[in-house]
This record gives sequence, structure tokens and C-alpha cells, in this order.
Amino acid sequence: MAGITHAAPFEIKVHDELIANYQESAYELETNLFQAPASQSLKTDVFQMRLEYGYGITEKSEIGANIYLSNYNGVSYVNGGKISYMYIPTHDEVGLWHYGVKNEINYIKDVGGNETTFYEFTPILALQLQDWRFTVNPSIDVTLNKTSSATFSPSAKVAYGITRTVDVGVEYYADNLPNKSLYNFTQQPHTTYLVMDAKYDKSTFNFGVGKGVTANSDNWVIKLITSINFD
Repeated sequence: MAGITHAAPFEIKVHDELIANYQESAYELETNLFQAPASQSLKTDVFQMRLEYGYGITEKSEIGANIYLSNYNGVSYVNGGKISYMYIPTHDEVGLWHYGVKNEINYIKDVGGNETTFYEFTPILALQLQDWRFTVNPSIDVTLNKTSSATFSPSAKVAYGITRTVDVGVEYYADNLPNKSLYNFTQQPHTTYLVMDAKYDKSTFNFGVGKGVTANSDNWVIKLITSINFD
């Protein structure tokens, strides 16, 4: 997610091959609670929420709309939203290689009050090796404000299936990396999460606890994502 103030994104998710079925609706609720860096001088932790509606327009693609909400310092805010298009050519979970792409247009008013409109292009690359799954999202964000700039916001996930319905793993996010200073690691926000994924009927759940690994990262982040599909 692009932005000026360092804060946990409203969407903390490594995209894989899950999309709404053709001519069906899907709903996703994400919440996260994080302790911002001391430099932001916030009196409370920050609670954020993302509400998403998705609809399968073909067997291989989905359109979606999101709204972002937050609460901190005792005040609730509407922080913007996004529209998205996601293309996943196959849903073969037992195959070796998986791929797709997601396109988004975001508008966000962040914790610091900065307003940003940007386009995000996210390739989705995954490798399934028996019970192990490796997923990479090398996202590129391009701001659509008066001054256009590009940032590199990669994320990755390694998951191990302990049962048919439960996975455990690690997620990694590096947000708002300017392309001209990719190697200036200590000045960029990086966060690592321990996560658990569970499936029940048509619903999926993702729970994670994250810790920033640089000074400009959030101290601690707790996240929960619930995805529900309807016929």
C-alpha cells in the first residue's frame, strides 16, 4: 500500500488463487490492531477494518470493491477504499505452479491525514510442493496524484499444511519501497507475521501476529481475515 505515514496497511494479505465463483458473491472482513511507531505520537493503538465485496464475472476473474475504516485516539474514521479486478486462470490446488494478477485503484487517507490515490499491479506467483506452498506478490504501486511516483511493495508467504483444512506459516511484507532505494533496508517498513489459515465449508480464516523488524515499522500487529462465499 502506498502512503507517506508508516502504518499497517488496511489489507495485510498475500494474494493467492482464491476468488469468487462465477456469478457468485464473496465477502471478506479484515481487521487489524497495531502499535504505531513512537514517532507518530498516537495516544492509542490503531484499529483498522476493511470490508470487501467480490463477484465472479467469469470462471477465471473477479471484480471487487472495498471500504477502509479505522479508530484511534477515540475517534472513528472512513479512510477510503478501492476497486479491483483479479484474474486467476486455474484453481487447481494440487498443481505445481499457480499464477494470476490483480489490478487495483486505491484512495486512502492514512493515519497521518495524508491523502493518496494510486494504482497497484500485483503479480501472483505460487509453487506447491506436497504440503508446502510458497507464494510471492511483487507488487508495484504508482501514485495518481499531481506528482506521480512508483514504489515496490513485495510480500511473500511460506505455508505448511498440517491437516486438510489448517495451514501454518510465515508472511513477510515490505511496504512503500521507493524503486531508487531498494537496498536502504533500515529506513523502510518491514513486518513479519506468524499466521494460521483454516477452512470451514466455503469460508476461510487467516489469523496472524506480526512484528516490525526495522525502526520505521509498526511495533506489533494482530490481524484477522474472514472470507465467506455465497451461491
